[in-house]
Formats: sequence, structure tokens, C-alpha cells
Amino acid sequence: MKIDRNGKAAALTEEQLDQLLEAAPSPRYAALWSIQRWTAARISEALALTWADLNGVVCFRRANTKTKTTRQVPTSPRLAEALAAYRIAWTKEHGHLPEPGECLFSAMGSTTQPMTRQAADKALRATCAALGLQGVSTHSFRRSLAQSAVRRGVPLHVVQRVTGHKSLGSLGEYLDASEAEVLEAIG
Repeated sequence: MKIDRNGKAAALTEEQLDQLLEAAPSPRYAALWSIQRWTAARISEALALTWADLNGVVCFRRANTKTKTTRQVPTSPRLAEALAAYRIAWTKEHGHLPEPGECLFSAMGSTTQPMTRQAADKALRATCAALGLQGVSTHSFRRSLAQSAVRRGVPLHVVQRVTGHKSLGSLGEYLDASEAEVLEAIG
């Protein structure tokens, strides 16, 4: 578990993720955390998105990914619902429908500058503190998706495609086994 910014980010259960989204301080954060939850996006990838990057898929452009490869993740129904609600809130906040090149998660008072990682982290930590969730960071969404998918029996190569990891070895760093799972494996 992550403590004082050291260690691995906690992986959250589906119930904890639902709680987090319900407690989001604004539609902006609910949408940001939804993108991270259902696409395994790194925070920098999510903050770099523009409205043009949403078209039935969420397109993480190669210039904004750690691996420098474009990754497209289909938009799940729950993510589509969250983004539709956010589009309405974004339009009210900015007084016009979003243009394709405008930031999805813009900084306050701007439509062309993205929100900072620090602002995203601060909101997440405050919300987690209010919910009593420990060890959570912006990377928790990514770990949570990977672990949940593997536990549901999704093949590793499919999980790797969603997360964008270059190798199964690097993906393996995200997958923790519980003591019960280890005991089951060894009989």
C-alpha cells in the first residue's frame, strides 16, 4: 500500500470505486476518475485528452503515453454515461459546447490548458480521506482495473491491450495475489 507517496497504490474494490465516484467533488472529477477507472489511464494520459479523443473509443495519443504508442480503449456504457453528464456540466461551466481541440479536463478559467496533476491528486486525496480510503493515488484506478480483470478471468494479453503495458512482465507488477489465492495455488 502507498504511504506518504511511497510504495504501490492501493487497488480498490468495485464498491470502493463506486463510492469514490459518488463522492467526487464535481462532475469534472467524476468524469476524470471514470476515464481512469474504465480505461486504466495514467493521470497524465487522462489530463491530456481533448474532446476530439472521444469517438466511441477513448484515444490516448502516442505523444501522451508513457510507451509512446497510441492506445484506443472502447467506451463502456458506464463511461459513456459519465461523459455525457460531464459534457452537460462542461457546457454550463464554459458557456458553449466543447470544440474538438478543447481540453476535456481543462484548468479553471481555461478551455485550452489542462488541469494539473497536482490539482487532480489533491481532489482525489481529499475525497479518499473523507471516505476513509487509505493508500489511494491516481494510479489506483489503473491497478484496480488490471487486478479486477485478471480475477474475473480476462486473459493477460487482453488486460495488456487495455492498460498499454509493453510486456506481460511490466503488467505483472500491477497484479498482487492475496494470501488466499496463494494458498489455493499451492493446494
